[in-house]
Amino acid sequence: MRRHDRVYLQPGAAFETPCVEAGSPLWLAARQWIDQGRPLVAARQSAADGRLLLGLSLPLTHDRKRLSIHVDRSSIAAVHSPLAVGQCLSRLPAAAGDALRLLDDEIAGSGARLGIFGSLAWEVVSGEAYRHAGSDIDVICDVVDRRQYEIALAALARAQSRLACRLDGELRLPDGNAVAWQELAQAGCSAEKKMLVKGEAAPALMPLSEFLNSCLSLECAA
Repeated sequence: MRRHDRVYLQPGAAFETPCVEAGSPLWLAARQWIDQGRPLVAARQSAADGRLLLGLSLPLTHDRKRLSIHVDRSSIAAVHSPLAVGQCLSRLPAAAGDALRLLDDEIAGSGARLGIFGSLAWEVVSGEAYRHAGSDIDVICDVVDRRQYEIALAALARAQSRLACRLDGELRLPDGNAVAWQELAQAGCSAEKKMLVKGEAAPALMPLSEFLNSCLSLECAA
């Protein structure tokens, strides 16, 4: 299980939500969400007590309130990767859908994988309203080598130029470390520039060279 994965719980699974009292309207909304078979999202994990930390963003009817959900590992029914682009296009205007489809084709052509998370994904899995006209699109792009990394960064920049909304999200390496793609694009080949790296545990500042060399070879084109 990795960050942004969709995590389905067993019907009736016990859970806790910090700062939300059991039986309160928000707790009941989370209870209903789980019992309807809708997924939660994997968050960064803490090894403090062995339980899993998952996330839930409720629809606009609940002001898109974000909840942290703590569950026992035995409560998991299934885990799936973030939604594929093709599963989300029907929720977008035609022009945005075309730009995202082209981006997905470029990424897939390199052998990398592009997934969707955030408000667009929540809309797809629930069928309820989350987005407005200026909402961002959030993507997670998994790459395994330097070639895929470079192709992905270039393709993401081109997609942003075609979109009226902001294209947010992360580029993730095989070790699970990820950085916002726009931050990487701005850094270029500044090897010592500090990146905010989000791993499966706590985030940390790390020089670009260290981030890339954890899995990829840092070689800038002449």
